[in-house]
Amino acid sequence: MPRPETILQRDMLALIRSLGFIAVHVPNGSVLAGGAAQRARQMNALKRDGLCVGFPDLIIYGKGGGVCHLEVKIEGGKQSPAQKECQQWLEEMGHLYAVVRSVEDVEEALHGWGWIDDKRERLI
Repeated sequence: MPRPETILQRDMLALIRSLGFIAVHVPNGSVLAGGAAQRARQMNALKRDGLCVGFPDLIIYGKGGGVCHLEVKIEGGKQSPAQKECQQWLEEMGHLYAVVRSVEDVEEALHGWGWIDDKRERLI
């Protein structure tokens, strides 16, 4: 059975796709297989390949070069220090970033960024 955060993220993806946006999941929180030593080797290999601990769960692409980042958290979930650091450098570089805890949070963020209007019509 999927974790609650996974179920929430899938619901968010359904909304994002229904609005016509492309969304990509960054599987930083994936559960690695094997024992502790195997998982450590896998994680080190992933980091060498470009894994960025703390990177947001979803990247959404809009027209005209629009890109935004969403960190998915269930109610009561908190960002890790690495996630907060990643949020800071993304925002310092001018990227859009939101922590979202519901489908409504996703709509609110997209509306606030001017990506959708009051009627949920896509603008970019």
